[in-house]
Amino acid sequence: MLRLLIVPHFSDPEKQRRANILIATQVAAIGMITLIMVISFILTPDHTEVLLQGAAGASAMIFSFYLLKKGKLELAGWVLVIPGWLVLTLDLALISGIRGVNILGQVLIIMLAGLAISGKSALIITGISLAANLIVLYLEQSGIMVHPNPLPAEWARYFIQSIYLSLAAIYISRADTVIKKAFKEVQATSDRYRALFERTNDGVLIVDLNWIVLNSNPQAAKLLGYLEADLIGIKFSNWFGSNGSVDGTEYLNDHLAGTDLPVFEYMIQQKNGSDISVEISLALVPDPDGDPHHIQCILRDITERKEYERNLVFQTLHDPLTNLPNRKYLEKEFLSIKNRRLDDHRLVAVFFIDIDDFKFVNDQYGHHVGDQVLNELGLRLLQSVRDSDTVARMGGDEFVIILENIHSRENVIKVAEKIINSISDPFQIQDLAIKITVSIGINLSDKSNLAEVDLLKTSDSALYTVKENGKNNFRFYDSKNPTRF
Repeated sequence: MLRLLIVPHFSDPEKQRRANILIATQVAAIGMITLIMVISFILTPDHTEVLLQGAAGASAMIFSFYLLKKGKLELAGWVLVIPGWLVLTLDLALISGIRGVNILGQVLIIMLAGLAISGKSALIITGISLAANLIVLYLEQSGIMVHPNPLPAEWARYFIQSIYLSLAAIYISRADTVIKKAFKEVQATSDRYRALFERTNDGVLIVDLNWIVLNSNPQAAKLLGYLEADLIGIKFSNWFGSNGSVDGTEYLNDHLAGTDLPVFEYMIQQKNGSDISVEISLALVPDPDGDPHHIQCILRDITERKEYERNLVFQTLHDPLTNLPNRKYLEKEFLSIKNRRLDDHRLVAVFFIDIDDFKFVNDQYGHHVGDQVLNELGLRLLQSVRDSDTVARMGGDEFVIILENIHSRENVIKVAEKIINSISDPFQIQDLAIKITVSIGINLSDKSNLAEVDLLKTSDSALYTVKENGKNNFRFYDSKNPTRF
Protein backbone atom coordinates (compact mmCIF):
# COMPACT_ATOMS: atom_id res chain seq x y z
CA MET A 1 0.00 0.00 0.00
CA LEU A 2 2.79 2.39 0.90
CA ARG A 3 4.49 1.74 -2.46
CA LEU A 4 1.53 3.41 -4.18
CA LEU A 5 2.39 6.67 -2.42
CA ILE A 6 6.06 6.74 -3.41
CA VAL A 7 7.00 9.76 -5.55
CA PRO A 8 7.74 8.64 -9.16
CA HIS A 9 11.34 9.00 -10.26
CA PHE A 10 12.31 10.66 -13.55
CA SER A 11 15.85 10.62 -14.99
CA ASP A 12 15.39 14.15 -16.36
CA PRO A 13 15.94 16.66 -13.50
CA GLU A 14 13.46 19.11 -15.03
CA LYS A 15 10.73 16.46 -15.17
CA GLN A 16 11.52 15.43 -11.61
CA ARG A 17 11.14 19.04 -10.50
CA ARG A 18 7.69 19.29 -12.13
CA ALA A 19 6.67 15.91 -10.69
CA ASN A 20 7.61 17.08 -7.20
CA ILE A 21 5.44 20.19 -7.62
CA LEU A 22 2.54 18.05 -8.83
CA ILE A 23 2.87 15.74 -5.83
CA ALA A 24 2.94 18.71 -3.45
CA THR A 25 -0.13 20.15 -5.16
CA GLN A 26 -2.03 16.88 -5.02
CA VAL A 27 -1.32 16.30 -1.33
CA ALA A 28 -1.98 19.91 -0.28
CA ALA A 29 -5.05 20.26 -2.51
CA ILE A 30 -6.73 17.08 -1.23
CA GLY A 31 -6.22 18.25 2.34
CA MET A 32 -7.54 21.75 1.60
CA ILE A 33 -10.47 20.48 -0.47
CA THR A 34 -11.49 18.31 2.45
CA LEU A 35 -11.18 21.29 4.79
CA ILE A 36 -13.20 23.54 2.45
CA MET A 37 -15.98 20.95 2.16
CA VAL A 38 -16.19 20.56 5.95
CA ILE A 39 -16.22 24.33 6.59
CA SER A 40 -18.79 24.97 3.84
CA PHE A 41 -21.04 22.19 5.07
CA ILE A 42 -20.97 23.62 8.58
CA LEU A 43 -21.13 27.37 7.88
CA THR A 44 -22.96 27.58 4.51
CA PRO A 45 -25.11 24.49 4.15
CA ASP A 46 -27.15 26.17 1.40
CA HIS A 47 -24.06 26.21 -0.92
CA THR A 48 -24.16 22.51 -1.75
CA GLU A 49 -22.26 23.16 -4.98
CA VAL A 50 -19.08 23.37 -2.89
CA LEU A 51 -19.45 19.70 -2.03
CA LEU A 52 -19.79 18.77 -5.72
CA GLN A 53 -16.83 20.95 -6.64
CA GLY A 54 -14.75 19.39 -3.87
CA ALA A 55 -15.63 15.85 -4.93
CA ALA A 56 -14.73 16.64 -8.54
CA GLY A 57 -11.46 18.24 -7.46
CA ALA A 58 -10.46 15.31 -5.24
CA SER A 59 -11.24 12.84 -8.05
CA ALA A 60 -9.04 14.87 -10.44
CA MET A 61 -6.20 14.82 -7.90
CA ILE A 62 -6.36 11.04 -7.51
CA PHE A 63 -6.53 10.43 -11.27
CA SER A 64 -3.64 12.85 -11.81
CA PHE A 65 -1.53 10.96 -9.27
CA TYR A 66 -2.33 7.69 -11.07
CA LEU A 67 -1.13 9.16 -14.38
CA LEU A 68 1.99 10.49 -12.68
CA LYS A 69 2.81 7.02 -11.36
CA LYS A 70 2.55 5.79 -14.95
CA GLY A 71 5.16 8.34 -16.01
CA LYS A 72 2.72 10.54 -17.96
CA LEU A 73 3.84 13.78 -16.38
CA GLU A 74 2.37 16.35 -18.75
CA LEU A 75 -0.99 14.57 -18.98
CA ALA A 76 -1.12 14.38 -15.17
CA GLY A 77 -0.63 18.15 -15.04
CA TRP A 78 -3.38 18.85 -17.56
CA VAL A 79 -5.78 16.56 -15.66
CA LEU A 80 -5.42 18.96 -12.72
CA VAL A 81 -5.43 22.17 -14.72
CA ILE A 82 -8.32 21.67 -17.15
CA PRO A 83 -10.98 20.19 -14.81
CA GLY A 84 -9.93 22.55 -12.02
CA TRP A 85 -10.19 25.57 -14.25
CA LEU A 86 -13.56 24.45 -15.65
CA VAL A 87 -15.08 23.89 -12.19
CA LEU A 88 -13.87 27.25 -10.90
CA THR A 89 -14.87 29.22 -14.02
CA LEU A 90 -18.32 27.58 -14.30
CA ASP A 91 -18.92 28.48 -10.66
CA LEU A 92 -18.19 32.11 -11.53
CA ALA A 93 -20.37 32.02 -14.65
CA LEU A 94 -23.38 30.14 -13.27
CA ILE A 95 -23.46 30.69 -9.53
CA SER A 96 -21.24 33.21 -7.79
CA GLY A 97 -20.56 35.83 -10.48
CA ILE A 98 -17.52 38.03 -10.83
CA ARG A 99 -17.35 38.51 -7.06
CA GLY A 100 -16.94 34.81 -6.46
CA VAL A 101 -14.04 33.66 -4.35
CA ASN A 102 -13.00 31.18 -7.04
CA ILE A 103 -11.24 33.95 -8.95
CA LEU A 104 -8.44 33.23 -6.48
CA GLY A 105 -8.72 29.59 -7.52
CA GLN A 106 -8.08 30.60 -11.13
CA VAL A 107 -4.87 32.28 -10.00
CA LEU A 108 -3.80 29.03 -8.36
CA ILE A 109 -4.57 27.08 -11.54
CA ILE A 110 -2.40 29.48 -13.53
CA MET A 111 0.44 29.07 -11.05
CA LEU A 112 0.08 25.29 -11.19
CA ALA A 113 0.16 25.29 -15.00
CA GLY A 114 3.31 27.38 -15.05
CA LEU A 115 5.16 25.35 -12.42
CA ALA A 116 4.03 21.83 -13.30
CA ILE A 117 3.57 21.98 -17.09
CA SER A 118 5.23 24.98 -18.77
CA GLY A 119 5.33 28.74 -18.87
CA LYS A 120 3.50 28.72 -22.19
CA SER A 121 0.60 26.76 -20.68
CA ALA A 122 0.33 29.35 -17.88
CA LEU A 123 0.04 32.12 -20.48
CA ILE A 124 -2.65 30.19 -22.35
CA ILE A 125 -4.71 29.61 -19.18
CA THR A 126 -4.27 33.29 -18.21
CA GLY A 127 -5.57 34.46 -21.58
CA ILE A 128 -8.56 32.12 -21.48
CA SER A 129 -9.33 33.14 -17.87
CA LEU A 130 -9.29 36.85 -18.72
CA ALA A 131 -11.66 36.25 -21.63
CA ALA A 132 -13.97 34.03 -19.55
CA ASN A 133 -14.10 36.49 -16.65
CA LEU A 134 -14.90 39.30 -19.07
CA ILE A 135 -17.86 37.26 -20.27
CA VAL A 136 -18.96 36.64 -16.65
CA LEU A 137 -18.75 40.38 -15.95
CA TYR A 138 -20.84 41.09 -19.06
CA LEU A 139 -23.47 38.49 -18.08
CA GLU A 140 -23.77 40.01 -14.62
CA GLN A 141 -23.87 43.65 -15.76
CA SER A 142 -26.34 42.98 -18.57
CA GLY A 143 -28.73 41.22 -16.20
CA ILE A 144 -28.51 37.85 -17.93
CA MET A 145 -27.17 36.43 -14.67
CA VAL A 146 -30.16 37.56 -12.55
CA HIS A 147 -29.24 36.47 -9.06
CA PRO A 148 -25.52 35.75 -8.63
CA ASN A 149 -24.96 34.01 -5.35
CA PRO A 150 -21.38 34.41 -4.17
CA LEU A 151 -20.33 33.26 -0.76
CA PRO A 152 -21.40 35.88 1.76
CA ALA A 153 -18.88 37.96 3.65
CA GLU A 154 -18.80 35.51 6.48
CA TRP A 155 -16.35 33.07 8.04
CA ALA A 156 -16.82 30.54 5.24
CA ARG A 157 -15.62 33.04 2.64
CA TYR A 158 -12.72 34.03 4.87
CA PHE A 159 -11.68 30.43 5.41
CA ILE A 160 -11.86 29.54 1.71
CA GLN A 161 -9.85 32.66 0.77
CA SER A 162 -7.31 31.77 3.44
CA ILE A 163 -6.98 28.25 2.05
CA TYR A 164 -6.46 29.59 -1.47
CA LEU A 165 -3.81 32.01 -0.20
CA SER A 166 -2.13 29.24 1.78
CA LEU A 167 -1.99 27.06 -1.31
CA ALA A 168 -0.53 30.00 -3.26
CA ALA A 169 2.09 30.41 -0.53
CA ILE A 170 2.93 26.70 -0.79
CA TYR A 171 3.38 27.07 -4.57
CA ILE A 172 5.61 30.10 -4.23
CA SER A 173 7.63 28.53 -1.42
CA ARG A 174 8.03 25.31 -3.38
CA ALA A 175 8.99 27.19 -6.53
CA ASP A 176 11.52 29.25 -4.56
CA THR A 177 13.04 26.08 -3.10
CA VAL A 178 13.24 24.41 -6.48
CA ILE A 179 14.76 27.47 -8.14
CA LYS A 180 17.36 27.86 -5.39
CA LYS A 181 18.21 24.16 -5.62
CA ALA A 182 18.50 24.42 -9.40
CA PHE A 183 20.80 27.45 -9.09
CA LYS A 184 22.95 25.61 -6.55
CA GLU A 185 23.18 22.57 -8.82
CA VAL A 186 24.09 24.76 -11.80
CA GLN A 187 26.68 26.59 -9.70
CA ALA A 188 28.11 23.32 -8.40
CA THR A 189 28.30 21.93 -11.94
CA SER A 190 29.89 25.15 -13.14
CA ASP A 191 32.45 25.06 -10.30
CA ARG A 192 33.32 21.43 -11.04
CA TYR A 193 33.71 22.17 -14.73
CA ARG A 194 35.78 25.28 -14.01
CA ALA A 195 38.07 23.31 -11.69
CA LEU A 196 38.44 20.57 -14.29
CA PHE A 197 38.94 23.16 -17.04
CA GLU A 198 41.66 25.01 -15.15
CA ARG A 199 43.45 22.15 -13.37
CA THR A 200 43.56 19.43 -16.00
CA ASN A 201 47.03 18.60 -17.31
CA ASP A 202 45.77 18.97 -20.89
CA GLY A 203 45.31 22.20 -22.74
CA VAL A 204 41.67 23.09 -23.40
CA LEU A 205 40.44 25.68 -25.89
CA ILE A 206 36.84 26.76 -26.41
CA VAL A 207 36.33 28.01 -29.97
CA ASP A 208 33.27 29.21 -31.86
CA LEU A 209 31.97 27.70 -35.08
CA ASN A 210 34.38 29.88 -37.07
CA TRP A 211 37.30 28.41 -35.09
CA ILE A 212 37.94 31.65 -33.19
CA VAL A 213 39.28 31.04 -29.67
CA LEU A 214 36.75 32.15 -27.03
CA ASN A 215 38.43 30.80 -23.91
CA SER A 216 41.58 28.99 -22.85
CA ASN A 217 42.83 27.25 -19.76
CA PRO A 218 46.34 27.98 -18.42
CA GLN A 219 47.75 24.70 -19.76
CA ALA A 220 46.73 25.51 -23.35
CA ALA A 221 48.32 28.96 -23.12
CA LYS A 222 51.53 27.48 -21.72
CA LEU A 223 51.58 24.72 -24.33
CA LEU A 224 51.20 27.19 -27.19
CA GLY A 225 53.54 29.79 -25.68
CA TYR A 226 50.93 32.55 -25.21
CA LEU A 227 49.39 34.46 -22.36
CA GLU A 228 45.79 33.37 -21.81
CA ALA A 229 44.47 36.80 -22.80
CA ASP A 230 46.54 36.77 -26.02
CA LEU A 231 44.90 33.53 -27.20
CA ILE A 232 41.41 35.02 -27.23
CA GLY A 233 40.41 35.95 -30.77
CA ILE A 234 43.09 33.88 -32.55
CA LYS A 235 41.81 31.63 -35.31
CA PHE A 236 42.45 28.07 -34.18
CA SER A 237 42.84 26.77 -37.73
CA ASN A 238 45.83 29.10 -38.21
CA TRP A 239 47.94 26.46 -36.46
CA PHE A 240 47.11 23.93 -39.15
CA GLY A 241 48.28 23.40 -42.68
CA SER A 242 48.49 20.53 -45.13
CA ASN A 243 52.16 19.71 -44.60
CA GLY A 244 51.72 17.27 -41.73
CA SER A 245 50.69 13.64 -41.49
CA VAL A 246 47.06 14.76 -41.86
CA ASP A 247 45.43 17.84 -43.31
CA GLY A 248 44.39 19.64 -40.13
CA THR A 249 42.16 22.16 -41.89
CA GLU A 250 40.25 19.37 -43.60
CA TYR A 251 39.80 17.62 -40.25
CA LEU A 252 38.36 20.76 -38.71
CA ASN A 253 35.90 21.30 -41.55
CA ASP A 254 34.84 17.64 -41.48
CA HIS A 255 34.21 17.88 -37.76
CA LEU A 256 32.08 20.97 -38.15
CA ALA A 257 30.09 19.13 -40.82
CA GLY A 258 29.24 16.44 -38.28
CA THR A 259 31.79 13.74 -39.10
CA ASP A 260 32.68 11.56 -36.11
CA LEU A 261 36.43 12.10 -35.93
CA PRO A 262 39.02 10.04 -34.12
CA VAL A 263 41.67 11.63 -31.95
CA PHE A 264 44.52 12.67 -34.22
CA GLU A 265 48.10 13.83 -33.84
CA TYR A 266 49.57 16.94 -35.37
CA MET A 267 52.71 19.05 -35.29
CA ILE A 268 51.68 22.62 -34.48
CA GLN A 269 53.77 25.73 -34.15
CA GLN A 270 54.20 27.60 -30.89
CA LYS A 271 54.30 31.38 -30.69
CA ASN A 272 58.12 31.37 -30.72
CA GLY A 273 58.16 29.37 -33.96
CA SER A 274 59.19 26.00 -32.52
CA ASP A 275 57.18 22.90 -33.42
CA ILE A 276 55.49 20.70 -30.85
CA SER A 277 53.71 17.37 -31.22
CA VAL A 278 50.18 17.36 -29.83
CA GLU A 279 47.28 14.95 -29.69
CA ILE A 280 44.04 16.74 -30.57
CA SER A 281 40.49 15.73 -29.78
CA LEU A 282 37.47 17.81 -30.79
CA ALA A 283 33.94 17.83 -29.39
CA LEU A 284 31.04 19.76 -30.88
CA VAL A 285 29.01 21.16 -27.95
CA PRO A 286 25.31 21.85 -28.67
CA ASP A 287 23.07 24.52 -27.20
CA PRO A 288 19.89 23.62 -25.25
CA ASP A 289 18.01 23.23 -28.54
CA GLY A 290 20.55 20.73 -29.86
CA ASP A 291 22.10 23.07 -32.43
CA PRO A 292 25.93 23.39 -32.64
CA HIS A 293 27.08 26.13 -30.27
CA HIS A 294 30.86 25.85 -29.84
CA ILE A 295 33.74 23.41 -30.11
CA GLN A 296 35.87 22.09 -27.28
CA CYS A 297 39.44 21.31 -28.32
CA ILE A 298 41.68 19.28 -26.03
CA LEU A 299 45.41 19.52 -26.73
CA ARG A 300 47.77 16.99 -25.15
CA ASP A 301 51.52 17.47 -25.30
CA ILE A 302 52.92 14.19 -26.64
CA THR A 303 56.51 15.37 -27.15
CA GLU A 304 57.92 12.90 -24.62
CA ARG A 305 55.82 10.08 -26.00
CA LYS A 306 56.90 10.79 -29.58
CA GLU A 307 60.52 10.97 -28.44
CA TYR A 308 60.10 7.63 -26.69
CA GLU A 309 58.55 6.15 -29.84
CA ARG A 310 61.41 7.50 -31.95
CA ASN A 311 63.95 6.02 -29.53
CA LEU A 312 62.10 2.72 -29.57
CA VAL A 313 62.13 2.64 -33.36
CA PHE A 314 65.79 3.66 -33.39
CA GLN A 315 66.70 0.86 -30.98
CA THR A 316 64.75 -1.63 -33.07
CA LEU A 317 66.56 -0.67 -36.26
CA HIS A 318 70.03 0.13 -34.92
CA ASP A 319 72.95 -1.67 -33.33
CA PRO A 320 73.27 -0.72 -29.63
CA LEU A 321 77.09 -0.77 -29.67
CA THR A 322 77.87 1.36 -32.73
CA ASN A 323 74.47 3.06 -33.23
CA LEU A 324 74.73 1.98 -36.87
CA PRO A 325 71.71 0.52 -38.69
CA ASN A 326 71.24 -3.21 -38.06
CA ARG A 327 70.11 -6.20 -40.13
CA LYS A 328 66.40 -5.32 -39.80
CA TYR A 329 67.10 -1.81 -41.06
CA LEU A 330 68.96 -3.26 -44.02
CA GLU A 331 66.04 -5.49 -44.91
CA LYS A 332 63.77 -2.44 -45.08
CA GLU A 333 66.39 -0.52 -47.05
CA PHE A 334 66.77 -3.30 -49.61
CA LEU A 335 62.99 -3.53 -49.92
CA SER A 336 62.82 0.21 -50.51
CA ILE A 337 65.52 0.04 -53.18
CA LYS A 338 63.87 -2.88 -54.95
CA ASN A 339 60.55 -1.03 -55.11
CA ARG A 340 62.05 1.87 -57.05
CA ARG A 341 61.23 2.45 -60.71
CA LEU A 342 62.14 -0.43 -62.98
CA ASP A 343 63.54 1.93 -65.63
CA ASP A 344 66.15 3.30 -63.20
CA HIS A 345 69.49 2.05 -64.59
CA ARG A 346 71.79 3.66 -62.05
CA LEU A 347 74.08 1.31 -60.10
CA VAL A 348 73.90 0.02 -56.56
CA ALA A 349 76.94 -1.43 -54.80
CA VAL A 350 76.82 -3.60 -51.69
CA PHE A 351 79.99 -4.05 -49.60
CA PHE A 352 80.11 -7.02 -47.21
CA ILE A 353 82.96 -6.28 -44.76
CA ASP A 354 84.51 -8.66 -42.23
CA ILE A 355 87.45 -8.00 -39.87
CA ASP A 356 90.31 -10.43 -40.46
CA ASP A 357 91.16 -12.57 -37.43
CA PHE A 358 89.07 -10.43 -35.07
CA LYS A 359 88.93 -13.32 -32.58
CA PHE A 360 92.62 -12.66 -31.89
CA VAL A 361 91.82 -9.10 -30.75
CA ASN A 362 89.15 -10.30 -28.34
CA ASP A 363 91.31 -13.10 -26.98
CA GLN A 364 94.40 -10.95 -26.49
CA TYR A 365 92.88 -7.66 -25.29
CA GLY A 366 89.42 -8.63 -24.01
CA HIS A 367 85.92 -8.07 -25.34
CA HIS A 368 85.70 -4.56 -23.91
CA VAL A 369 88.65 -3.54 -26.13
CA GLY A 370 87.15 -5.47 -29.05
CA ASP A 371 83.90 -3.50 -28.65
CA GLN A 372 85.82 -0.22 -28.82
CA VAL A 373 87.56 -1.41 -31.99
CA LEU A 374 84.18 -2.21 -33.56
CA ASN A 375 82.85 1.20 -32.60
CA GLU A 376 85.91 2.97 -34.05
CA LEU A 377 85.67 0.88 -37.21
CA GLY A 378 82.07 2.01 -37.65
CA LEU A 379 83.16 5.64 -37.46
CA ARG A 380 85.93 5.13 -40.04
CA LEU A 381 83.50 3.43 -42.42
CA LEU A 382 81.10 6.37 -42.10
CA GLN A 383 83.95 8.77 -42.89
CA SER A 384 84.81 6.80 -46.00
CA VAL A 385 81.41 7.14 -47.71
CA ARG A 386 78.88 9.82 -48.58
CA ASP A 387 76.14 10.97 -46.19
CA SER A 388 73.58 9.43 -48.52
CA ASP A 389 75.17 5.97 -48.26
CA THR A 390 74.23 3.38 -45.64
CA VAL A 391 76.69 1.78 -43.20
CA ALA A 392 75.24 -1.05 -41.09
CA ARG A 393 76.50 -3.61 -38.62
CA MET A 394 75.15 -7.09 -39.29
CA GLY A 395 76.40 -8.51 -36.01
CA GLY A 396 79.75 -9.68 -34.61
CA ASP A 397 82.53 -8.24 -36.79
CA GLU A 398 80.46 -8.04 -39.99
CA PHE A 399 79.47 -4.73 -41.59
CA VAL A 400 77.54 -3.86 -44.75
CA ILE A 401 77.71 -0.69 -46.85
CA ILE A 402 75.14 0.25 -49.50
CA LEU A 403 76.21 2.78 -52.13
CA GLU A 404 73.32 4.08 -54.22
CA ASN A 405 73.37 6.00 -57.49
CA ILE A 406 76.83 4.89 -58.55
CA HIS A 407 77.83 5.92 -62.06
CA SER A 408 80.71 3.56 -62.70
CA ARG A 409 82.71 0.59 -61.40
CA GLU A 410 85.69 2.89 -60.89
CA ASN A 411 83.77 4.89 -58.29
CA VAL A 412 83.20 1.71 -56.29
CA ILE A 413 86.89 0.75 -56.49
CA LYS A 414 87.88 4.16 -55.09
CA VAL A 415 85.54 3.75 -52.13
CA ALA A 416 86.87 0.23 -51.39
CA GLU A 417 90.50 1.44 -51.53
CA LYS A 418 89.63 4.39 -49.29
CA ILE A 419 88.13 2.04 -46.69
CA ILE A 420 91.16 -0.28 -46.67
CA ASN A 421 93.54 2.67 -46.39
CA SER A 422 91.59 4.29 -43.51
CA ILE A 423 91.62 0.99 -41.58
CA SER A 424 95.37 0.49 -42.12
CA ASP A 425 96.09 3.18 -39.51
CA PRO A 426 96.38 1.69 -35.99
CA PHE A 427 93.34 1.89 -33.71
CA GLN A 428 94.31 3.85 -30.61
CA ILE A 429 92.37 2.23 -27.73
CA GLN A 430 93.49 3.71 -24.40
CA ASP A 431 97.27 3.04 -24.40
CA LEU A 432 97.05 0.30 -27.03
CA ALA A 433 97.76 0.66 -30.74
CA ILE A 434 95.85 -2.12 -32.46
CA LYS A 435 96.22 -2.92 -36.14
CA ILE A 436 93.51 -4.76 -38.03
CA THR A 437 92.67 -5.52 -41.65
CA VAL A 438 89.37 -6.23 -43.38
CA SER A 439 88.16 -8.32 -46.28
CA ILE A 440 85.46 -6.85 -48.54
CA GLY A 441 83.09 -8.60 -50.92
CA ILE A 442 81.28 -6.33 -53.42
CA ASN A 443 78.27 -6.80 -55.64
CA LEU A 444 77.60 -4.11 -58.23
CA SER A 445 74.21 -4.26 -59.90
CA ASP A 446 71.84 -2.22 -62.02
CA LYS A 447 68.82 -1.00 -60.01
CA SER A 448 66.45 -2.40 -62.59
CA ASN A 449 67.81 -5.93 -61.90
CA LEU A 450 67.67 -5.84 -58.11
CA ALA A 451 64.57 -8.00 -57.88
CA GLU A 452 66.55 -10.85 -59.44
CA VAL A 453 69.70 -10.51 -57.27
CA ASP A 454 70.37 -11.39 -53.63
CA LEU A 455 72.87 -8.61 -52.95
CA LEU A 456 73.90 -9.75 -49.47
CA LYS A 457 74.41 -13.38 -50.41
CA THR A 458 76.46 -12.60 -53.49
CA SER A 459 78.63 -9.97 -51.80
CA ASP A 460 79.17 -12.40 -48.90
CA SER A 461 80.30 -15.00 -51.43
CA ALA A 462 82.81 -12.53 -52.84
CA LEU A 463 83.98 -11.77 -49.28
CA TYR A 464 84.91 -15.39 -48.58
CA THR A 465 86.79 -15.55 -51.85
CA VAL A 466 88.95 -12.72 -50.48
CA LYS A 467 89.39 -14.61 -47.20
CA GLU A 468 90.61 -17.68 -49.10
CA ASN A 469 93.09 -15.60 -51.08
CA GLY A 470 95.05 -13.76 -48.42
CA LYS A 471 92.55 -11.38 -46.81
CA ASN A 472 93.04 -7.58 -46.52
CA ASN A 473 91.56 -6.99 -49.97
CA PHE A 474 88.31 -6.62 -51.86
CA ARG A 475 86.67 -8.58 -54.67
CA PHE A 476 83.68 -8.01 -56.96
CA TYR A 477 81.17 -10.79 -57.35
CA ASP A 478 80.85 -12.22 -60.85
CA SER A 479 78.80 -15.39 -61.25
CA LYS A 480 80.81 -16.44 -64.36
CA ASN A 481 84.35 -15.17 -63.70
CA PRO A 482 85.05 -13.58 -60.24
CA THR A 483 87.72 -10.90 -60.68
CA ARG A 484 90.27 -10.06 -58.02
CA PHE A 485 91.81 -6.62 -57.61
